Amino acid sequence: MVVLNKTKTIFCVLITSMSLTTYVNANEIPATSIKVETAMNTAFQPLMKTYAVPGMAIGVLYNGKSYEKYYGVQSLANAKAVNKNTLFELGSVSKIFTATAGTYAQNLGKISLQDHPGKYLPALKNSDINQVTLLELATYTSGNLPLQFPDQIKTDAQTLQYFQDWKVKNPIGQFRQYSNPSIGLFGEATAKAMNMPFSALLEQVIFPKLELQHTYVQVPKAQQGNYAFGYDQNNHPLRVTAGAFDAQAYGVKSSLPDMLHFLNLNLNPDQAKAVIKPAILATHTGYFKMGGMTQALGWESFSYPTTLNTLLESNSDRVVMQSNPVEKTLVKTGSRVFHKTGSTNGFGTYVIYIPQENFGLVMLMNKKIPNAERIKAAYEVLNSLKQKSNP
Repeated sequence: MVVLNKTKTIFCVLITSMSLTTYVNANEIPATSIKVETAMNTAFQPLMKTYAVPGMAIGVLYNGKSYEKYYGVQSLANAKAVNKNTLFELGSVSKIFTATAGTYAQNLGKISLQDHPGKYLPALKNSDINQVTLLELATYTSGNLPLQFPDQIKTDAQTLQYFQDWKVKNPIGQFRQYSNPSIGLFGEATAKAMNMPFSALLEQVIFPKLELQHTYVQVPKAQQGNYAFGYDQNNHPLRVTAGAFDAQAYGVKSSLPDMLHFLNLNLNPDQAKAVIKPAILATHTGYFKMGGMTQALGWESFSYPTTLNTLLESNSDRVVMQSNPVEKTLVKTGSRVFHKTGSTNGFGTYVIYIPQENFGLVMLMNKKIPNAERIKAAYEVLNSLKQKSNP
């Protein structure tokens, strides 16, 4: 990736000014570059104004080429511009890496998705949670594990006690309830099977095999200057704080080039290292269907073509906050859309890719905005590119 041109446009967004830098491939056809840039600007710049977003990075994969655009600042305190090295909190997009760690361990024969957590955490063997399989943990189909741990759960001992005390309510494997504790326990069991802490599993095994250069659970001291500050709705700075199974559920930080690379490996798995390719492919399999959405591992998938309303419904309050009945399925082939939203209190993320369109998009912001706005903007970019390709 080299800089083809650099432009700076200053515009006011409430209390801060924004700058824009464009990165594209050096051999890119200018007309196509302009088309993609226009689509990104049209869809995403209004969101910065509406929600007073300090900084944003948008990346698009389209017809085999990648495009990066950088807007605004990573910190209001020092006005450092967002750039290719800026690290954003991924929030729940981290769950895709947790899923990839699990499928990698499965391919090594270290775990089976049909195993139960007590196999790896013996203290859970006589608890209700041990009736749930690792697959059901990874797909949020325990039935009633909640979205978040209770506030009083802080330590490892408290986390373990929480699962020991948990009781089955809804039939296991028949209801989906989106849950950080659920994917968290899946990740922890995977790490136990691999005989290393979960953060080390990601940073020392998974990220290197994915060839990610600037992706972390714990941002190293040398990278602190690139770590953006998130902002709440009053533009107060904040970053994610430690919590139970935070690394597994929402703890990864990454840059736009790394996330585009990761998305490209999902879009084009043949470009991945042989040792990690099967793990990537395994995350694409769908296991439980709820309306128009199929829950894969980390990813949410949909038949393609799909509608904007279907994508939006997958992130509605009903789907995210409630327990909903599901049907068992097994989807490995066919035209699909894959996406995932993620948030921490100060950051918002969205990733989507569509193999049939040879299209992918990454959105990273240092402010949380509604999921629906992210999805609509990405959908707008896709439609704009399709219309201009098919006059």
